[in-house]
Amino acid sequence: MDMRSGVGLSENEENHPSTDKQVQQRVIEEMGHISSELAHDLRSPLQTIQNAIYLIQRNPDNEQLYVMVKQSLQQATSILDNFREYYKGHILQRLQVDPVKVVELSFSELEIPENIKILKDYQETEPINIDPAKTALALRKLLQNALEAMPEGGELSVKVVDEHDWVTILINDTGSGISDDLADVIDTPFMSGKKKGKGLGIPTAKRIIESHGGEMSYTSESGVGTTWEIRLPRAAVNL
Repeated sequence: MDMRSGVGLSENEENHPSTDKQVQQRVIEEMGHISSELAHDLRSPLQTIQNAIYLIQRNPDNEQLYVMVKQSLQQATSILDNFREYYKGHILQRLQVDPVKVVELSFSELEIPENIKILKDYQETEPINIDPAKTALALRKLLQNALEAMPEGGELSVKVVDEHDWVTILINDTGSGISDDLADVIDTPFMSGKKKGKGLGIPTAKRIIESHGGEMSYTSESGVGTTWEIRLPRAAVNL
């Protein structure tokens, strides 16, 4: 069984001025990588649109060409939306909310396949100071990832536990598990193995949770499934 957590700055790094340039360099390198991958992913739908327009000029009655343009525009928009969600993941608008309601909100835009059984175990909790929309988005990314890990069906369970100073949310699937080759890069933007702008789901969730002062980690076993653990502090943390 493998346990991983997000890689962040150590206490010494956070408090030592000499690391400022290193942090800035890491940010520059990360954004350079993201920009390069973003441009790469956008090139495909834009090229399709360009080709379709060229063909439409010669055969304006071909309805399939218009479908191609529409689908490519939707793909490009989705890529940009995913990038915006990641880039603005640290910008929070906090409210005192019931964490259970936020978990339910995360299910609101999900399409649950008929072969997936949903199990919910919600402990009664006190309100918590979080951005409900951003937190629901983070949870939705993890839920979507869990659904995609079970193409043949399975069980998706969500548990909410009140731990006084923290609220813990556990998301468990009975999918194939996270492979070893993805374990070290799964929370790195565009490195999850999903292309066409979909390599930002888990990195976005991680960015949002950690911006709350929270923690996100997982355990996974091949052929058994994956459990994501999200811990959110009850008090607001300014990062």
